[in-house]
Amino acid sequence: MKLLKVRQCVPIFVFSAFAVFSVSASRALLPGVAVEAASRQAPTPVTCSDSYNSQQQFPPTPTEIDSSCAVIPVDSTGAVGQSNFDLYSWLTFVAANWPVDPTTCAADTSASILTTPPSTPVWLSYTSDTSVFVAAPLKPAPWCAQPAPGALKGMSARAGALSAQRMARIARLPVGVRKLALAHPEVSLYLSHNAKGAELVSTLKVNLTALPPGLQGILQATDEPIVDQNGRFARYQITMSHPEYSYLVNNNLWTAAGQQAISSISFPASSRTSGDIGAIEFKAAWKVMGKNDNPSHFFTQWAIIYNDNDGEPSPEKQPVLVGLVGLHILHKTQSHPTWLWSTFEQVENVTQSFFNPHCTTCVPNQPPALKPYRELDAQGQPLNPPTQIVPVVQPDSQVAALNKDFQQLLSGTPWAYYELISTQWVGNLGVAPKPAELGNSVLETYVKPGPKTYGCLQCHNHAVAFPSKKPSDRSFIISANQ
Repeated sequence: MKLLKVRQCVPIFVFSAFAVFSVSASRALLPGVAVEAASRQAPTPVTCSDSYNSQQQFPPTPTEIDSSCAVIPVDSTGAVGQSNFDLYSWLTFVAANWPVDPTTCAADTSASILTTPPSTPVWLSYTSDTSVFVAAPLKPAPWCAQPAPGALKGMSARAGALSAQRMARIARLPVGVRKLALAHPEVSLYLSHNAKGAELVSTLKVNLTALPPGLQGILQATDEPIVDQNGRFARYQITMSHPEYSYLVNNNLWTAAGQQAISSISFPASSRTSGDIGAIEFKAAWKVMGKNDNPSHFFTQWAIIYNDNDGEPSPEKQPVLVGLVGLHILHKTQSHPTWLWSTFEQVENVTQSFFNPHCTTCVPNQPPALKPYRELDAQGQPLNPPTQIVPVVQPDSQVAALNKDFQQLLSGTPWAYYELISTQWVGNLGVAPKPAELGNSVLETYVKPGPKTYGCLQCHNHAVAFPSKKPSDRSFIISANQ
């Protein structure tokens, strides 16, 4: 990805003064009708590029969607402050959810995020961790699988690319799921993890008791499922950018031998010079659409659900319609080698989907009591009561205002029903994470609140690879299966 085109920026107060002077000076020269028309002239629109390249302490938010909104920001820009990091997060969210061109696995600039229903977004086309860290005799899936060169053109090329990418995923599914997936060519999303903690398996395997007590609690808490108001488990997924994928595969970090051979693990950061976006991880939470859910308020996909423990399809009629309820975005950038941490939620998570406002006796944020965790009985009926989720962190007034601006910009699409919680970063007076606490109600539901436990960096600073036990540059996904 290349840097957004820089436009020369004029401070708002200078522009405003110039505008007033220009209109006032021109009134004597214009006929009455022209003066009235000039007074009603619409303000100059602000594009995503204008917003990204602003150097103001409080940069303007975009007022229109154009092709510059399809570019994932290489880094944060402008003054070092929370408002600029939160703007960076929203610009990243819009670009990452832009419709993908399957022949390149990059944004399709001839399309728009405003199209309803939305097409497959960029981040969802990226390769997943489960397609990279595979068991023998498999090898990692191609990052952007394509049909034979020159075999297809035009729309056929797009269809061929989608088919190639889908078949690459299917080849790495458990045998019990593969047959079902082949019978449903309309489905390309396969969800297995019933807890966010599936990504933390490397650290859990190393030696949980040897870790600091606070981290022990974090890891254990994120290995427990949450249950929506329909009795269904949320499901989790991780995808990665091409620079991160290439680093893992080129260094054979998907194998134990590759981990032992490397002196230290350090993912590529973004480059403002080349425009490369660097390592990015997307961590998504999904819910099965059911009673009282309005699918028009969610980005939805048809999915096949299977289970981590036995690798078998969930005992229900498949495929099922799922809606996106949470999204973490982790980006290692040139100016922030400790990564930037953005988290978004669907706005109804803590008012409806995972919360019962009429239950006065429900204990907040308690995991299911039934162990081992099972979602459905043999007839496909839910086995667990809902989790009463109460958020630890909610958007502050500044983020809420920014959310409103972007929700209005995305009005008429499901993306208008998502909100930024905040962006965590390090720098500018010390190395403590800012804000001190940050989490997602459907991704860190059971993590103990507090500045030492409830935060992205508070956990990821301790990440290691398995089985090498080497520090893994704040990523928990490195877990070799061969």
